[in-house]
Amino acid sequence: MSINAAANELTKEIQRLTKEAERLTKLRDSILSGSAPFDHRGVGAGRKKAGSRTAAHSQAPSKKSSVTKKRTISAAGRKRIAEAQKRRWAEKKKAESGK
Repeated sequence: MSINAAANELTKEIQRLTKEAERLTKLRDSILSGSAPFDHRGVGAGRKKAGSRTAAHSQAPSKKSSVTKKRTISAAGRKRIAEAQKRRWAEKKKAESGK
């Protein structure tokens, strides 16, 4: 790659970074002012818009749905799991010492 080509690539990258910095500055300013962002590119997968988050928090609490009971394990179940894990560790230790 020639020096001119490298300089051109560097200039393009600087321009791209400058645009990204401007976009992030606008986004930061909009967040701090409480308004919507200027750049409406959409919302990433699995993310809610700020307006829908604030609307959800400002609503009165809805009727509670049926909450599932936290599952517990019996003492015998814990003992079986512990014994099985100890057997696995012993097998692994035996295999490593045999090498």
